Amino acid sequence: MVAADSASILPDDEVLLRMGKDFERAASIIKSYVDRRSPIVIRYHADCDGICSAISIYLSIKRMVGEKEWPEYRKKLLIFKNPSPMYSIPSVLDDIELVRHMQSSAPPLAILLDFSVNSESLETLKTLRRTKFDIVIADHHPPEAEVKQIATLLVSPWLHGGNSDYAAGLIAGEIARKLRPFDGISELEKISLTGDRSKLPIKQEEHINRKALVLDFMSSSDDFAESLETYYPVLKDPKKVDSIYKTAMKKIEDVKKQALNYSKLKELDNGFKVVLVRLEKLKVGKFPPKGRICGEVHDEFSKKLDAPLVTVAYNDRAMHIRANVKAREAGFNANRLIGELKSEMSNAIESGGGHDVAAGIRLNAGFERMVRDDLVRKISEIGS
Repeated sequence: MVAADSASILPDDEVLLRMGKDFERAASIIKSYVDRRSPIVIRYHADCDGICSAISIYLSIKRMVGEKEWPEYRKKLLIFKNPSPMYSIPSVLDDIELVRHMQSSAPPLAILLDFSVNSESLETLKTLRRTKFDIVIADHHPPEAEVKQIATLLVSPWLHGGNSDYAAGLIAGEIARKLRPFDGISELEKISLTGDRSKLPIKQEEHINRKALVLDFMSSSDDFAESLETYYPVLKDPKKVDSIYKTAMKKIEDVKKQALNYSKLKELDNGFKVVLVRLEKLKVGKFPPKGRICGEVHDEFSKKLDAPLVTVAYNDRAMHIRANVKAREAGFNANRLIGELKSEMSNAIESGGGHDVAAGIRLNAGFERMVRDDLVRKISEIGS
């Protein structure tokens, strides 16, 4: 019998070592709810990183419960994809109502993975706590300070000197090791880090790269059920991985060609270069997602330009931002700039945030050009 995957992929990483007590506490909270057979809601961001996070927690819980009792306890697990980084009021009301229908005397637990630490989620989290939910959040986006006060436990690298490179799938994997390790945690952690373009020192492997893209494709496609029970078996089937990967790559290449035709390069006086991509001109379905299109165009320009580079892909309701290392070193921080825009243009922006070099904005209709121009202006003022 193969030993369970209990060794960390980054055993000497100082941030992960400092997070160790939080991993143990998260596992202890989850275990206490499972032992009491309490209802648990698992929500995860609908991308590769979020899916890997959810699979790790889900399989650890399943292994802890055991095959004999699993079919009955599975009914008490509510597992949902979350399409955006925001935990919306309609979603939380659905979660509360579904738990109520279970008519359980045991208190419920919400496990939120790879989302919900932004300002737009604060009222939702408060609503959940008022209805007696405990909340465990495992996320790597820069958290609002108030989230730590609302949640029962926030597990975040930002609280321990880390940053967004410590993907949610890595965090969830470390929690899973403390909860009940299973064979395959390390691969899920590597897939999540690869899918989120982490700069942590892991070996680049082609089969990991392929699986990361496959999960992103499956999460965006109507051809696959929204189910962890669907995602994980595909990762274990090389033929399915290969087939889905080829389909996804063809779609990406087709859309990238279109996007490059609708991209415009602006050279700013401070040395920054900004690529603007008009998404409304593209003929594209649910895949690739708009953020991925922005990333693909950004990568193409990065190959040609040795300068601080920011790519902004936009339509009338959304804006996606990517930046290279040179831009970050020159002082660019997407999350900070979005915070400034939200403060200055509250009527124009519905929500927004993300990482320092990869982020997004939800726009109110009619403000697309104003927000775009103000963002470019802010970039032009970096370093002045």
